Amino acid sequence: MQHCIRVLLAYEDEYRAYREVISAGIQIVRPHVEVDISSLEALEESIERFDPHLVICSQPNTYDPGGRPAWVENSVNNVRMPSTICVGGHRSKRADLSFDMLLEVIDGVERLVQTDNCRRGC
Repeated sequence: MQHCIRVLLAYEDEYRAYREVISAGIQIVRPHVEVDISSLEALEESIERFDPHLVICSQPNTYDPGGRPAWVENSVNNVRMPSTICVGGHRSKRADLSFDMLLEVIDGVERLVQTDNCRRGC
């Protein structure tokens, strides 16, 4: 049985189409994953309301350091900056973060949730 994880996508409003396409793609290929979208201005409220396991955002985790099992800082404003991925307290950097890589992160977070190994946050 797969556990349902919650993924929150938060980007600037000028990237609204980008976050909506990523959200739709995740829902198509991982239908058991709950996905919500947010503007950066509403990020704090969205985190409190939705309580996501994974936040995919254009900003680092300054709202809730250590409080999420996973956080992906995906810089869309500066394509030369690598994306920072944190899952279960382990950080890595990736250039050119692809949709397939995001799916791998989601799968990794799902494994953490299934094993109840979410103690170290991002």
